[in-house]
Amino acid sequence: MKILLLLLPLMGCSKYQVVQEVKVNLYHLHNPKTRDVEVIVTHDSLVIGNWYRLKQINIIELENDNK
Repeated sequence: MKILLLLLPLMGCSKYQVVQEVKVNLYHLHNPKTRDVEVIVTHDSLVIGNWYRLKQINIIELENDNK
């Protein structure tokens, strides 16, 4: 039971690979396991090819002006 509780945080957070820096601080990330794609804005300097958890990145929330 203790081992299961230790593994849950590892299984719950998917890692994303940085595919490209589209513009300054705008990154394209991909998770090949779940086929999810994220485009994020952050002040963090991410390295292309490295893997990150979304919780590790300081993502800048943009206002949505859809009316």
